[in-house]
Amino acid sequence: MNHLYFNAFNVTPNYREIMKNFTILRMRRRGEHRLSYRVIGDFLDALPDPFQGVLQSACFMWENEAFLLFRTNDLPKSGYLGRLNEAGQTIDCLIDPVQPQNIKRKHKLFQLFLNAAPNSDRHRYRYHNVTGQLFITSADRDFVNKADQSRIAMEVEVKPDFTIQLHTRTFTSLSRHEDLSRDKYCRPSEKERKKLWSKEQFLFDPATDRFKRYNKVLDGDIPLKDRYVNRRPKCARLIKGKKKKNRIDFFSLNPKKYGTTKIALFNELYFEAFLPKFRDYFDVQQVCRPETAVESVHFEKSAADRTDVLRNVPVRLINNTIDTKAEQQFKAALREHFGLSARSTRHADPGAINFVMNNDIEHYQRHKEDKDRYEQFKATPECATQQFTRQEFKGAGNSKAFIAKLVTELHLKYDIARSQMTVFDWGRLQASGTWSFVLKEEEDQQEPVFHFLSIHPDGQMKFSSLTRDLFTEGFHSKLTAIFDKHPRGGQPIEGVILDDGGNLNVIQQTGRRAFPNLEGIHKEIMAGIGIEGVEVPTDDVKSFTAQYLNNNGSESALPDLQQYLAGVQTGQTVALTDLKRCIRGKSPVKSDYAKAFHRAFGYWLKHPFKSKEATDRYSKALVDLHTYEEGGALYYWANTQMKETKGQFPNGNVVRKLKPVNNSRLLSDFLLETLAVNFVRINAPTVLPFPFKLLREYAKMAEKPDSSTLPDLSQISFD
Repeated sequence: MNHLYFNAFNVTPNYREIMKNFTILRMRRRGEHRLSYRVIGDFLDALPDPFQGVLQSACFMWENEAFLLFRTNDLPKSGYLGRLNEAGQTIDCLIDPVQPQNIKRKHKLFQLFLNAAPNSDRHRYRYHNVTGQLFITSADRDFVNKADQSRIAMEVEVKPDFTIQLHTRTFTSLSRHEDLSRDKYCRPSEKERKKLWSKEQFLFDPATDRFKRYNKVLDGDIPLKDRYVNRRPKCARLIKGKKKKNRIDFFSLNPKKYGTTKIALFNELYFEAFLPKFRDYFDVQQVCRPETAVESVHFEKSAADRTDVLRNVPVRLINNTIDTKAEQQFKAALREHFGLSARSTRHADPGAINFVMNNDIEHYQRHKEDKDRYEQFKATPECATQQFTRQEFKGAGNSKAFIAKLVTELHLKYDIARSQMTVFDWGRLQASGTWSFVLKEEEDQQEPVFHFLSIHPDGQMKFSSLTRDLFTEGFHSKLTAIFDKHPRGGQPIEGVILDDGGNLNVIQQTGRRAFPNLEGIHKEIMAGIGIEGVEVPTDDVKSFTAQYLNNNGSESALPDLQQYLAGVQTGQTVALTDLKRCIRGKSPVKSDYAKAFHRAFGYWLKHPFKSKEATDRYSKALVDLHTYEEGGALYYWANTQMKETKGQFPNGNVVRKLKPVNNSRLLSDFLLETLAVNFVRINAPTVLPFPFKLLREYAKMAEKPDSSTLPDLSQISFD
């Protein structure tokens, strides 16, 4: 039976063994001063032997409280606690021992031991506990962004529900202190500047590929370019019109790329560093669900050509550049790929779909005499426009994918302007009554605005917005309470769904992510993928092959392999890459031989993930659409089919839940159908029902919220 795996774990500590071999101290700082890892490190560094270098790890509970882990044999047999407290008085700290079973937040105990993973001697990964958090870095060039003078690391964080969150963190060189001192609007900020220079600084040793804390007294005056802070510029840098982002991909089935993914980094930490050292202290099991308990739906591309609707609509092209050649090329590509004939014009037509070609922002910065007309041609609820830059079009090489994205976005805006859904056949859902979708938009220090989309059975749409005023204050306050109703530290509400029966559901992210089978990936798959340079005794391979062919009654089924082995002398070795070449092809006997060879020798002669069986066994949760019900809520997540991913998973799949409010019924009537569409994310299902995409576009198009056609909220029970 196939299973779906998650980033959640069932963790059972062995308290007796922990107490036998480890000492956990709680360090609390009194007064208003915060307790930081820098304070802890400087405190311990100032202590004489035998306290030097014996701290295994640290983990923070609150801003003024942390746990410190020591091996009991590394501490003096008596009197050490008094000496520590005496020294702690100089920084207003109180230190006392704590039993592991008395730590209220149990996930912190697991985090404390994860943080104590030993430094790795492997070339690929390095573990750092330089801030009371666990970071993993690599010598791989993908982890170094030399142009931006930054290095990336992955942080492993254990949440209260024992889910493992894998975050990408950026350490930026202080040579970019001006960028780091800007606010999110790219303006110099004195507040951000003070924050920057108060942050802990780190040095990176290229010889060992490790971070260490910077101590000015011990390390001296180090140039800014060699000092790093755990911080990214708030103002995103634009490089050729695109945001440049440091990232670590989530997972890849390509053995050459797998090693620099988050799953590989975590597997190495857990299986190669944590388990060998702490296997006797924790029983850890990855949470999974049998597939039979979960409804799975494949994402299917729509067979209908959505541009059929647009062929009956006037098409306009507004060229705000002087590049007439690009204008003609765009028209030709639009006609070739989608059968749409555009007419050049200087003004947007409310009854048409309007493409607008501009120059990019760098052009307008260089040529001050040219006016940027972006604001003039923004889409409105009455007129559908889609803007793009000449540089983007040329960079895409007139590709169908680039133009398809423009056409799709413009089709959505055209439906909004006409208040009639044509991008999707809403009638086939046979939805009874009117369904409404609500989105919250909130600017800094301003009252939130709620945008509504009501869809009638025939696909007619009504958009409206709810702002706070004397007449709407009651409903506004209740909706605000619904959107703000989530546990402390939990995920915010992403949207609300209403039907005309008075039922109200909310959509919310959970802490869960869809994961592959970590043990299967690490021990059964990737452990046997690397065959470059590996050789095995010829006699063993000959004996195994003869026995395999004899048992399967096919003595001449592998002629290329048999001929190759016959030419190799007894006592020699054969390269696995040569054996792999001998069984190229997709015949069942070759695939079965490769599986049997793996069972016998531990190496794969064929990539195991190229079979549906292996995909379903090890990474089924990463593809397709899945749902399951638990506690009255519907949990779901979405991704495309394996063949569409091509084995690459840049991002993990977030598990969301659809949850009724109060006594409402679960509104899951056609949830999956509203996810399995390919016009929100190109060739991939959406993660929120697609009406929310229409709502987001409407919110961008509507400068002045319209509250004249709000849906009837009188039947909704908010209490």
